[in-house]
This record gives sequence, structure tokens and C-alpha cells, in this order.
Amino acid sequence: MAMALLRSEFNRLKDWAPRDHSQDRPKAEDHVKDMYSFGKIGGKFVYFNPVVAFFSFGGVWAIVIWAMAAQGSAARKTWDAQVWVTDIWAWLYMITQNVWIVVLFYLLFKHYNLKLGKDDDKPEFSDGAYFAMLFSCGVATGLWYFSAEAMWHYEGYGTPRWMDEKMFNMNTRAEHAVMVTFFHWGLHGWIPYTVVGALIAILSYRRGFPMSMRFTLYPLIGEMVYGVLGDMIEILSILCTIFGVCTSLGLGAMQINKGMVRLDRGTYLGKDYIGCTGSEGPGDACEGNTGMSEDKGVQICIIIGITLLATASVVMGLKKGIQVLSFVAFGLSVFILISILFMDHTWYILNVLTSSFGYYLWYLPKISFHTDAWEELGAASLGQGGAPDGRGGAAGWMNGWTIFYWGWWISWGPFVGTFLARISKGRKLGHFIIATLILPSIWSFVFLGIMGAAQIRMSNQAISAGLDGTTIATRYGSYADKTAIGWTQSLEDDDGNPYTKWVPVPDSVTRLYWLGTEDVLFEHLSAYGGQGWATFMTVITLICIVLYFITSSDSASFVVDIMAANGVEEPPLLQKIFWAFTEGAAACALLASASEDNPKAALNAVKAIPIILGLPFTFLLFWMCQGLVIVCHEEAKREEAERENVPLIGRRHFKMFLLNFEKVTFISCVFPFYGLGVVAEKIGWCK
Repeated sequence: MAMALLRSEFNRLKDWAPRDHSQDRPKAEDHVKDMYSFGKIGGKFVYFNPVVAFFSFGGVWAIVIWAMAAQGSAARKTWDAQVWVTDIWAWLYMITQNVWIVVLFYLLFKHYNLKLGKDDDKPEFSDGAYFAMLFSCGVATGLWYFSAEAMWHYEGYGTPRWMDEKMFNMNTRAEHAVMVTFFHWGLHGWIPYTVVGALIAILSYRRGFPMSMRFTLYPLIGEMVYGVLGDMIEILSILCTIFGVCTSLGLGAMQINKGMVRLDRGTYLGKDYIGCTGSEGPGDACEGNTGMSEDKGVQICIIIGITLLATASVVMGLKKGIQVLSFVAFGLSVFILISILFMDHTWYILNVLTSSFGYYLWYLPKISFHTDAWEELGAASLGQGGAPDGRGGAAGWMNGWTIFYWGWWISWGPFVGTFLARISKGRKLGHFIIATLILPSIWSFVFLGIMGAAQIRMSNQAISAGLDGTTIATRYGSYADKTAIGWTQSLEDDDGNPYTKWVPVPDSVTRLYWLGTEDVLFEHLSAYGGQGWATFMTVITLICIVLYFITSSDSASFVVDIMAANGVEEPPLLQKIFWAFTEGAAACALLASASEDNPKAALNAVKAIPIILGLPFTFLLFWMCQGLVIVCHEEAKREEAERENVPLIGRRHFKMFLLNFEKVTFISCVFPFYGLGVVAEKIGWCK
């Protein structure tokens, strides 16, 4: 039996030519029969690929148990691996993103009307529901967690290159900070989702292939995808998805826990107002209504609750579950943004959005290739060739931000791309690229631009008033010494006579940079009204964040189950529940094992896993881009191919491929001149 399996896999490795299966395998189920499986297709209980499912499940828990047991050591090792990836391969990440975006814009104009489905297929979801779902699945949870990114860049977190005062004044620094945020969440970020989603949608809805990551390489390696190589791609995709969602659940639980504690204690502008005894000093916490605190027990309960709600959403299906929740969450996001826009300095924010967007378009060709090459050499005293003048940014900023983001976006490509393909049947390729690349980028600009503009303005108020953030009294305007913290304004009376006026800092001004990550958003929103408003916005924000985490979790469970079931679009319900529980259980285990000294140790260990796995996916995305170009070309030429009675798919397309899997390829790895000798013999040079 084992020898038969090995012989079958070896034969597949030799059979790398793609074929036209429109006649012999018109349906996805016909392809599934050629892969390992357990259960019955369409069965009520189980149907999965045992190789993919067992290795994925085992890999997840092996890494989780290691992270739980080693914790600090595991976090250091995965961090070292992440640093190696970002240090060594930064140039590759930057170049590849630009190559892929050129390919997508080429396809946008060249094959705009290509249908993701049969010519008479209609979209399954309305445009509004479609955008809400793709955004909820793609980045919504990340946007809320990194809503203060522009402010962090402005304040100089990690010492970026624009902190050099001789190059940037504070106004240009602010504009640059917003532009860099746009870059991280703009066109280049959404590329992996668009590439994977478009290719899977074309192959599934036009060619009849299963909705599986392995078939994204079918245009290049053909029948090999049915074997062990295809299984490896699926396992890698599942690991990336589960660890990405686990990390999001863990970090999200901490943010939700913080919001719930603020509600319980009635926190407003740095002060607690519920359950206080009157003996608390500045910054001391009160008991609150229930005595809730920030601890892993509460966070585990939050994850269990989100997992149960996500499981219920998965059981209800796409139209009744994910679609409805996405609509509500997106609507709440719009409400929060509009509130900030009109309660802050509206015209100022609109000016920031306009100016920063123009700066982004102008600066894009430069920043998209920028690698911080000289900064990464470190300080001159290290003797590695760093700048002798000591100016510019610090080593590590690029790796901690831009390259981290690229690895994160790429590693989430399989999950989000597959989900986008699932909801895109009947749409045109041009519509798909606009909806998944351009429109989400614009919405991200609006979201982060409004947040960033408002937070930078508040930071400027705090800095100019004298709130340096080093103590509680110099962090919040509500605690500040009003006789020392504020502004001396030079004014003129009605007769034109100059005079000065002391204006103390308002309670609503806070030095946001010195707050914890989970606090920044809530304190920012509290600044626009009284305690009642702060409570209301905290509730709305918490509901919004919870809904986004539910939609991310249930869509991830849905996609993982599809991958583990050989690409079957509607796997058995029990399996969906199983993978949803697996994600939640893994996140709970990581939090439960954390020590009080370092509650994020185990989470940090697995947080780097998707970034590390993003490196091999970078190479896969290169091949997927090539496969996408090939299938678009083939579909556009379908009528011509049928008219001339030539195969639609064949080895003729491999003139575009960078590699092949012929026997001579492997021999040449050991004996480089073997191939040349064969050629010389055939043309008679050796006679």
C-alpha cells in the first residue's frame, strides 16, 4: 500500500502539464476524486482530506503547546526568525509588491469584462453587502487595533527617518506620518487578496476546479497539484490562517477587556468614577460595579463568547450570518467616523485627507521601493558603515512596520483571497479588482486619515501645552496643574492694544502617545463630550469591534474547512464547528498559559508564525500572478482556440514559466553541464 502511494506521488511529480478538463471533469466533485479524502462528498457529517486535516491540526497544536511551554524562549526564537526574514528579504518584499500591482493594473484594463463565472452568472450578493463582507473579512479588526498608527508615526515610535528635524518640521512630519499609514494600508497591502481571489474565482467558476489553494498553481504545474505538493500548499495556508486568527482573537480579547473594564469603572479622561472609595490617588483604579479587571480569565471568557457567536454565524451560513453581521459592523464604523469628522475640526480633517492623499500618490514610486538600507546598518559606532552624522532613522523601524505589514498581508492572502473568491461569483474581473484593491484602499485612507488627523491635532495641543506624558499629571489634561499647563496667548483688545491671556489646558486634551495601545481609541473618542457620551461611544465601539472579530473568525473557519475538504464549497456543518472551536481553543490555551509578568509571551510566539510563513508565500504569489495572467489570456482566447480546434491548455504556455520539473532539471542541480551536453550531442557537436 505504501509503495503504491509513493509510486502514485512520483508519477504525479512527472505529470506537470496542465490540461483542459472541461469535458472529463466538468464539476468540482470530479476533481476531488483524485485527491485523498475521508467521508462522502455532500455528506452530513464528515468529508475531509486526511493528510491536510491531520497535519494541519497536529501542526497547530504542536506549535501552540511549544509556545505555551517555552513562552519567553519561544517568543525570542520566533522573533529572531521574523527578524531574519525581514532583514534578509526586505528587498524582495518591496520589489514583489510593485511587480504584482503592475500585473493587476494590466489585467484591470486588458481583461476588464472577463466574468468570474459562466457568461450568464449573476452576482450572489448586492454591492453593499459584498463590500461590507470583503472589508470585514480582510482588515477590519486590524484597522481598529492600529487606528492610532498615524499618531504613533508622528510621535516617532521606533525612531523613523522623518524624525530628523533638519529634514522635516512638525507639519511636514505630520503629513508624512499620515502618508506612510496610507502606504501600509493602501494598494500594496490589498494585492495578495486580489491575486489569490481572482485566480481562485476564475478557476472555480469558469473551469470547474474546487475552491482550493492548491489549484492556484494548476496553470503552472498541472496534475501535480492533486498530490503531495498540493497538500503542502493547503497545510501552509491553514497554518497561516489559524495562527493569524488566533493572534487576532488574543489581542482583540485584550482590547475588548479594556473597554469592558472602562465601562464597569465609568472611566472618563483617565479617571474612574464608579466604585471609588475617595481615597484613590491620581491614576488609581476603582472597584467598579462588578470588580472586573484586566486578566486572562476575563479574556478567555471573551474568546469563548466570540467563538460561540462565530460558530452560530457559521451555522447560519453566508447570507444570514456573515452578511448581516458585516452590514451592522460596517454601519457602526461609518457612524463612529462621521461622529469624529463633525465633532472635531471638520475642515481641518478634510484638508488632511486631501493633502495626504495627494502626497501618497506623488510619493508612492519612491516609498514603494524604499528599504531603509543605510538605517539598517545601525549606528556608526557599530562599525558596520552606519551614517557618521548620526542623523536619520534607527535600525529596525522598517522591519517592525513596513516589512511586518507586507508579511502579514501576504500570510493572510490564502484565507481572505479564498473568501473573496467564494462571494464573487458572477462579477467581472475589472469590478473585482476595483472592489478588492482600489475601493478598500480608499476606505482605509478615510478611516485612518480621520483617526490620524484628529489624534495628531490633539497631540499637538498636548505637546504645546506642556503635557510631556512622563507622569499621570502630564499625560491627561484632567490631572494637569492648570496654572502651569496651558498656553499664553497674545491678543489685542478692541482698540488694538496687545495683551496676554493665560488659557489652561482643557480636560479633554490627552497625550495619547503615552497611553497603552488598548486605551488610545477609547480616550480619543471620549474627548468629544461628557461622561455620558464617553460611555455611549465605548459601548458602540465595543459592539463594532466584537462584530468584526466574529466576522473574521467565522469567515476564517469557513475558509479553513473548505481547504481541509479539498475545496468543496459547502463542507459538512460539523467540520465548520470543529475548526471554529479549534481557533478559539488555541487562542484560549495561549492566553491561559501566560504568566502575569508577560501576559503576551505565548501570543507573541505565534504572532510571528504567519509573518515567517509569509516568505514562502511570496514565491507562491509570484507563480500565482503568472498563473492569473495565463488563465486570463486563455479565457480571452477561448473562442479562437475552439475555432482553430487546438487545445485550450497545453505545454505551449510554459514558455512563460521560470521553472520546469523534467528529469534533466534535477540532474542539472548536481551536474550543471549535463543539459548542455545533451543538447550538444543532439545537434552533432560531439561527433
